[in-house]
Amino acid sequence: MPGGRAMTLRTIDQRSALGHAFNNLFAKILGAAELALDDPLSRPVRGELETIVRLVGEGCGLVDTLRRMRGQD
Repeated sequence: MPGGRAMTLRTIDQRSALGHAFNNLFAKILGAAELALDDPLSRPVRGELETIVRLVGEGCGLVDTLRRMRGQD
């Protein structure tokens, strides 16, 4: 059924675009956190920024896992 196939391809494109958007967002957050870590900071602030860096890594890992589950390495 051509209509069903087109919908499936559109859905795949939308999911791919969403993964790409999340990776772009994570890259911006990571860049901002890493730039902030270059400055002298109090221990609590540094700890929070390091937590952000770690969580961004986890988020990127989730996007990669979803991509592999869809067979898009």
